[in-house]
Amino acid sequence: MFSFLNEHWKYFIGAALVHVLLASIVALTAITTHEKVEPMLAIEAVVVDRSILEAPARQQRERLEALERQRREEQQQREAEQRRREAELQAQREAEEARRAEEQRQLEQRRREEVAAAERARQEEAKRAAAEREKRAQAERERIAEVQRRQREAEERRRAEAERQAQAAREAELQRQLAEEEARMQAANAGLLNQYIALLEQQFVRNWNRPPSARPGIECKVTVTQAPGGTVLKVVVGECNGDAAVRQSIESAVYRSSPLPPPPDPRLFERTLIVWFRPKE
Repeated sequence: MFSFLNEHWKYFIGAALVHVLLASIVALTAITTHEKVEPMLAIEAVVVDRSILEAPARQQRERLEALERQRREEQQQREAEQRRREAELQAQREAEEARRAEEQRQLEQRRREEVAAAERARQEEAKRAAAEREKRAQAERERIAEVQRRQREAEERRRAEAERQAQAAREAELQRQLAEEEARMQAANAGLLNQYIALLEQQFVRNWNRPPSARPGIECKVTVTQAPGGTVLKVVVGECNGDAAVRQSIESAVYRSSPLPPPPDPRLFERTLIVWFRPKE
């Protein structure tokens, strides 16, 4: 209704003015007619207040203005209500965004806490596994150390036993050598060694080919190395009053005497013998 009046107020004012104008014409016509019927009456002048004629239009304008003010107030109220609703919607949107942001923050916080908890659990598990590995490694080291200790003790006992046996063997060998040396000395004292040396000297002389340069009274020291079977291994002619031909002939005579005869007593065997080569004239 108000919007209709607001749009057509000019037409209402024009209609009101037309009605006022028609009323004025009717009044004037009535006055003129009255004068024609009663021409003899005195003419009475009537003054019409203009404000009275304009009052309906003013009232109409005032009503229209009031309607306009009311429309503007209602428009302002509607705009205020619209702004309030928009503000409420904006506040709701902001609150919803804040709620979602808080939920997202809390979700991210929970995720970080879960990741941190998982990392702590992983580290604890790694520490536990490392401790377990170290425990097993320590147990293995202790086991190896115990095995090595037992091995060292067994090795020490074995070495001690071997040393004891070796010492006993050395002592037995020494006793045997002492006994053999004593027997050899007894045999030597009995003249058997001298007899054996004389026997070798005679054999060397028999196998000697006297060189032309040999002079009477030859006397040479001969060192003979022999094997257990009497095989001559090495001959060295030492002190000798003969020349090189004599020395060479003596060496050849010893080699031709190989194998040497065994001693009369086996205890008189020597790998290295010293025989003086003194051929008779």
